[in-house]
Amino acid sequence: MAGKLKYMAALLCMVIAGLLCYQMGLRAGWPWAAAAATVGVLHMMLPTQSLHAGQKSDRNQFVPPAAPTELVLLNEEGGDLALWDIYGKNGIVIGRDVGENQVTVNLDHTEYASMIDVEHAVLNYTKDTWYVEDISSKNGVSVQKSDGRKYRLSYGKPCRLEQGDILFIGLARLQLR
Repeated sequence: MAGKLKYMAALLCMVIAGLLCYQMGLRAGWPWAAAAATVGVLHMMLPTQSLHAGQKSDRNQFVPPAAPTELVLLNEEGGDLALWDIYGKNGIVIGRDVGENQVTVNLDHTEYASMIDVEHAVLNYTKDTWYVEDISSKNGVSVQKSDGRKYRLSYGKPCRLEQGDILFIGLARLQLR
């Protein structure tokens, strides 16, 4: 089906080129007709397959999955309590804002605030990927992947994150969406 549409679009461009030459005359219409014909030829050369995130094409080109754009604080049942927009940011500090510091994600008013350090963890965005790192917290940082596996982070060892992963900051749960 996509191949037929491609040829129909190219044929339409050629018909438009012919009509332009006929209506405007060959001397006045040739640049416009040439442009329409070029678009038609280029359209035929374009690949017909579209790739979805995380797939490989027949040329082994990998299209990376879309990066998460939101960080959501979850309640015990998995519902949303708070949301932070992380789109366009490249560094996010998670912790408790006590006045002398500035955190991007303030968990001071959560149920588990007593288990969250002032500067507990940091999210860094590089090369189209988010990473989380424990920055010497007392109660640690864990990551639960979409397949259910849960990992506890070691200090100074960043962990790559994907959409749907759940961060455990102390006992507070944050999901990347």
